[in-house]
Amino acid sequence: MKKHRLRIAIIILLALLVVFLHEYRGRTALGRRGLTVAVTRPERVSGIIITDDQRQVVLRKENGIWMVNDHQAREKAVEMLMQTLGRLRVSNPAPLSIQEELNEKLSKESVRIDIRKGRRLTTYLIHSAGGDEPTYMLMQGSSRIYRTEVTGFSGNVASLFVSEESYWRDNLLFNYNSAEIAEVIVKHADNNDGSFVLRQSPERNFSLYGYPDGRQAGNLNDSLAIRYMANFFYTPYERLANAKELGLTDSLMGARPDYLIKVTSRDGTSSEVRFHKIITGSNERGDSLEFDIFRLHGIINEGNDMIIVPWHSVDLLLRRRSYFLPDKS
Repeated sequence: MKKHRLRIAIIILLALLVVFLHEYRGRTALGRRGLTVAVTRPERVSGIIITDDQRQVVLRKENGIWMVNDHQAREKAVEMLMQTLGRLRVSNPAPLSIQEELNEKLSKESVRIDIRKGRRLTTYLIHSAGGDEPTYMLMQGSSRIYRTEVTGFSGNVASLFVSEESYWRDNLLFNYNSAEIAEVIVKHADNNDGSFVLRQSPERNFSLYGYPDGRQAGNLNDSLAIRYMANFFYTPYERLANAKELGLTDSLMGARPDYLIKVTSRDGTSSEVRFHKIITGSNERGDSLEFDIFRLHGIINEGNDMIIVPWHSVDLLLRRRSYFLPDKS
């Protein structure tokens, strides 16, 4: 009887040892292997800073809206970042034989991600060598480096954390519901008769004025005015200007724009875009310029940003005053 009890006790002890070894081997200093190490409740995250050896981008939430370096961020880009952080996992510690080498790479070549969640700040350094090489991560406050991955993704994990501001920017010229707009000013440098001011009352009554003379036009076609205002909803531009194009910013700021659109909303805020034709060359005699027929330069944010704007994004916004008036033919 005693021998039988002893055998049972040994079997139980062996079973407990097996469970213990299984659990121990499946753990790291950050928890069980494969455990998420970042965002589990993204709605509580209030700020993220991504820094590499060339750039830094600051994402922060203001009144429920994500901003990037003082501009509204693309919702889809932020959503993808949160999914990436939620799927970030750690597995095995890096081999001790390469710890020193990895520490040097993490200090010089890594992407740093700072995540603000309430009062808590979590910082990761992530390094991907590229190709089929594993990605390693060091969590601030830890001395151990771990192999890391993003569930459902195979590749350079560090590349998922983009420090380029243009990636995060919402590339919208205008994004107004028509009822929000109080006034639109459109200037045509080559035709003052085509320039105008279109005003909308809270009751959605419209009035049209010449610009710059301020003379009110009669017989305004309200249905055309309503249709026109609707074009200011989700109006995209192509991209931010590249380094070479940015060299033109100062000269364009000092030049008269070919077109200008200024939209003022009911809360008093306004958006202004100065458009300049893109010079592509001159004719054979050299006595006249040739222009890009598909795109324009745009100056926004009081000259702080230069953008490239497709004509098809703004052609319906650059109407002339006669568009709103009855056809006299």
